[in-house]
Amino acid sequence: MEAAPNWSVVRDGAGREIRVLNIGKRHLSDVHIKLFIPDGDVLGRRERVLNMSVNEDDVVLLTYYKSGTHWLWEIITMLLSGKAEHVPWGPDRDFLDKQGDKIEKNPSPKVIATHYSIGDLPRDVFKKNIKIVYVSRNPKSVAVSHYLHLKTAGYYGENFPQTFSEYVPLFLDEKNYLGQYWYYYVTEVEKFCKDNLDYPIIHLKYEEIKQNPHKEIQRLAEFLKIETSASLVADIISKCDISNLKSVRGNAKDGGKPYMYRKGTVSDWKNWLTVADNEAFDKVYEEKMAESDLKFEY
Repeated sequence: MEAAPNWSVVRDGAGREIRVLNIGKRHLSDVHIKLFIPDGDVLGRRERVLNMSVNEDDVVLLTYYKSGTHWLWEIITMLLSGKAEHVPWGPDRDFLDKQGDKIEKNPSPKVIATHYSIGDLPRDVFKKNIKIVYVSRNPKSVAVSHYLHLKTAGYYGENFPQTFSEYVPLFLDEKNYLGQYWYYYVTEVEKFCKDNLDYPIIHLKYEEIKQNPHKEIQRLAEFLKIETSASLVADIISKCDISNLKSVRGNAKDGGKPYMYRKGTVSDWKNWLTVADNEAFDKVYEEKMAESDLKFEY
């Protein structure tokens, strides 16, 4: 039985404290709650999401933070429409974490993007065998990208690590204020896949899509049972290039979020982790992923 929700604190490398609400293996900072659940009814939101309806032609895009969510949302949306064109509403309209069960009313087929763990998805997803596109990214790149995202967005004000090294203890803390610990997140999906071999879920890796986008997007299209062409895939790759996404979705003058789209590269973490940071990551990885078959490219 899951323990009752309780508050605790996590600390960065300089001792700054962030308040965290613990719900099982989910850990939500007070700032996160204000941003995504402004009425503060965390348990109510969770229950409504679990019980919401999903249409059979919807697709769930399951990703941890900063693992290519917006990028893949655009790609999948274009594949579903058969056109390399950006739809006007953007990914926020069908973003489960932000909209909750309100997205029930949105027209289908829709791409339901979420950072929720696979165990927190609407029950209807599994009842109807809704296709799940799962995208993972190596934890070092995730950490760097999310640190810079939060620092630029300024959600935490001065109560946020001033250097990446100060941020590392927050990311590696099991009571991770992001929602769920990265290591729990990826191994939970891995276990689900092993336990449900017939379920329609595809695992894409951020690094592999970057290295061979034609192959991976074609593989994605086949999973979605969409007929496509080499020219359409090439057009989608071009339209979903990071520079185009920054222009289309990240224009601050139009209410966009430029901090959502940074470099979109694979190995930039090497410019941020000190030797000590890298050793800390490797130590936790070896411990938490000892029984996992997952391999990540760095």
